[in-house]
Amino acid sequence: MNTTRKTKIDQRGHSKWLLMLAACSCMLLIAGCAEQAKPPGKDVGTQLDAELPADIANLPLIDSNGKKTNLAAFRGKVLMISDTMTLCEETCPLDTANLVQTARQINKTGNGADVAFISITVDPARDTVPQIAAYRKLYAPSPANWHVLTGTPGDIHKLWKFFGVYWQKQKPDSPDAKNWRTGKKLTYDIGHSDEIFFLDRKGHERYILEGAGNVQAGTVLPKTIRNYLNDEGNQNLKHPSQQTWKVSQAIQTIKWLRGVG
Repeated sequence: MNTTRKTKIDQRGHSKWLLMLAACSCMLLIAGCAEQAKPPGKDVGTQLDAELPADIANLPLIDSNGKKTNLAAFRGKVLMISDTMTLCEETCPLDTANLVQTARQINKTGNGADVAFISITVDPARDTVPQIAAYRKLYAPSPANWHVLTGTPGDIHKLWKFFGVYWQKQKPDSPDAKNWRTGKKLTYDIGHSDEIFFLDRKGHERYILEGAGNVQAGTVLPKTIRNYLNDEGNQNLKHPSQQTWKVSQAIQTIKWLRGVG
């Protein structure tokens, strides 16, 4: 073979190898940057690093299939946890809609295997397994990694006391309020605070988003739940206050937590 021609072939091969190496490096750099995403700013929520005590991580909970579980069962995954109640008419429906939308968007990218989205009731007396199962079906097709959980009143109260969620039993806002599933008249309501908690793969609480969900265009709010909102709930939906959280902020937080351990 002509030496000059062979040299040119070798140079082309070497150049091609360098280009491939550069492309791979760029891809790794991009992936690394994506995993090193920063959390939302301090004006949005609160960043912390607190390990979940064993007695809280192992508190018995029950999922919508009647299966026993606990937060420790999700160790190794990034967790997004919402306090909720299926018979809320004001803020919980907005939180749930945003949480489910976050799950759908994360799953759509193919990156949902290491994330679990968890709605845990503050109203265990009424949020029985049949009730939370019906609630989850309203969002069909429900994301496989979205879990709706209940438990005994004692365990649920202990859980939310640890996380700092305020709740108080009170009279229903409307004397005609009924359970959307059973039609049974409601004899009480539960006033509670709204927070979204994020845990890293090691079971450390790392971030808290405050307020109700800011439900934006494209987010699914099931008709049954949409019609269940009272005047305050409709006001929260149509005119969200400044202290609300968006799906984009939740996704940013999850991306950040993927890169911290």
